[in-house]
Amino acid sequence: MNTFTDDQNCFVCGKKNSAGLQLDFALDPDCGTAVARVVFPAQLQGWQNTVHGGLLATVLDEAMVKAAAAAGHKCVSAEITVKYRKPAPTGEPCLVSGKVLAARGRIVLAESRIGDAQGRVLAQATGKLCKV
Repeated sequence: MNTFTDDQNCFVCGKKNSAGLQLDFALDPDCGTAVARVVFPAQLQGWQNTVHGGLLATVLDEAMVKAAAAAGHKCVSAEITVKYRKPAPTGEPCLVSGKVLAARGRIVLAESRIGDAQGRVLAQATGKLCKV
């Protein structure tokens, strides 16, 4: 049985993962939110100068799990729906945020978004998280 131990090697936020993004999320337990700045390097592109959509989904997923953690819920993702709004450029600062919408039994509902420096939404997600 996996105990879901954080060994700091997470691709998104692990400080020991030299190949990862090492994002530093600011957590607000009162609001159930998580926020981090991210610059996607060129090696994470899909099309030229454009962040691969799978990496955007990965960061959106992590923001929801971190928001759940801020609200006191240790979770893993059960379902995620991503909507891509605009191409996300590599090498430019973005802001990712996650928010808990509701918690019912073992399920936590959350949302997240990635925006550019001008505040335009590049991608957003909703998710069902399962408490572990």
